[in-house]
Amino acid sequence: MMLSLEMSDHHDEIDWDTVYVLPSQEVNLSDFPSDEEWILDIGGGGEGIIGRLKGKQVIAIDRVGDELQGTKNESLKLVMDARELNFLENSFGTATLFFTLMYVPFEDLSMIFSELSRVLKPGGELLIWDVNVKVPPDIAGKNLFMVPLVVNFPDGSTSETGYGAKIRDQDADSFLPTAQEFGFEIVDQESRGLTFFVRMALRKG
Repeated sequence: MMLSLEMSDHHDEIDWDTVYVLPSQEVNLSDFPSDEEWILDIGGGGEGIIGRLKGKQVIAIDRVGDELQGTKNESLKLVMDARELNFLENSFGTATLFFTLMYVPFEDLSMIFSELSRVLKPGGELLIWDVNVKVPPDIAGKNLFMVPLVVNFPDGSTSETGYGAKIRDQDADSFLPTAQEFGFEIVDQESRGLTFFVRMALRKG
């Protein structure tokens, strides 16, 4: 099992006594139409789940170059900060955030959703997968959380991985209101265990 802990621009040694480990979760990853257009995968390094699903259609960005270098899929991999996307307006039909928002400080959400609304085409879709975290009051000394994950692909293959970040309470409502401020509308939303999936469409004008 891989643990992706993107705390800074490098991986630190993990003191597991400081990690709040959530129960293992299962994500059934469905294929999604993208009409042969480019797909922008924010935080697409590490396990590179979206790149494994959609291959050469994916432009995977990550601000940590080491994360991209270890990613084994056919996506185009670029070192880039989601707060300042180096793409022209209306460049993409779809953008994805697969367990990426958990790493984003809440104060950076406006910059990221603003940039996504700029580079997505009108009517373009934003797909979000992430985890609900409610920190218990009795876990003094824990400063990270980690969610073990089993990803089931449409072809029947699976990937066992895990994602960890700085500990905090979060759920879909931690992110969606900010996305809506920048023209994104909820099309579909569902939960499975502690994880959630949201499909949003961009309204411009």
